[in-house]
Amino acid sequence: MIETAIAALRVGPPAVAGPLAVFPVHGDGARLEFRAFAEAAALGATVTELPGGASVGDLLVRNPLDVAVLLYEGEEVRGAQQDRTLDVSVLVAPGATLKIPVSCVEAGRWEHSRSGEAFTPAPQAAFPALRRAKSRAAAATGRAEQHEVWSMVGAASMRHAAPSETGALRDVFTAQDEVLREFTSRIPREEGQLGAIAAIGGQVVVVDVAHRAEVWAALHGPLVAGYALDAVEHIGGRVPEAPDVAVAERLLQASLVAPGTVRPGVGMGAEMRFATPAAQGARLVHDGELVALTAFPGEGPAPIRVRRPSRRRP
Repeated sequence: MIETAIAALRVGPPAVAGPLAVFPVHGDGARLEFRAFAEAAALGATVTELPGGASVGDLLVRNPLDVAVLLYEGEEVRGAQQDRTLDVSVLVAPGATLKIPVSCVEAGRWEHSRSGEAFTPAPQAAFPALRRAKSRAAAATGRAEQHEVWSMVGAASMRHAAPSETGALRDVFTAQDEVLREFTSRIPREEGQLGAIAAIGGQVVVVDVAHRAEVWAALHGPLVAGYALDAVEHIGGRVPEAPDVAVAERLLQASLVAPGTVRPGVGMGAEMRFATPAAQGARLVHDGELVALTAFPGEGPAPIRVRRPSRRRP
């Protein structure tokens, strides 16, 4: 079935906002039915601290629904004792309760009085540079390196002039809210879209696929906001070369066919973790069918570059 995904996924021309270009990914979608966490949370699914003793690196997800729920790598959840971001993509079976690996993105808060709260889905996801670092660490241990995450959030706070009493990633987004809204308003979700490939400053940086259109609909806004946060740092520099669909397609295909290490997923399915000169990241596959893909350019001899477009889309 994953061969079917390779053949069916298609990359469209990009929407461009300054140094950010986002290519939509289309396809037939997965046969397996599953919901995004943001949608499932409104129907009773919860993410909470571990009962009997909270852990910085772990949370508990409960899915009372009769359909599986996808928590996507890089998604942020807010509240409880401190904000967290997902280290890996997890497909939670109907009726299941799972412990999931996360990283803290709010180093200066640990509120015991809020330990019983359920987390809420954040309107933004982690930015691609942070997600890439987390992915590299997760390849070895299945989770990110917490001190590296805190260091990168702190550095982003300084770069964006976003002081935060609790060292929260959310405050970095808040500091750039106006410009981020301008960026994201120019990167609309297309009907039937299953994913996106982002290029920043002329270089392709990340591939994201959630293999159902209604699931991507919930992820599009937060992930694009994360792309935009990295893109803000390129404002004022030289005008980047513009996206070439063929370049984006090559990274997507490399991500889909790359050999790697297969291990059981945290929830349903298997995680296929890969690292080649062309691409690195992880595929989540269930019954031979692609569920989710997060990938970044590999560490080959040259970065993937893009060309200037003949026209820009609004």
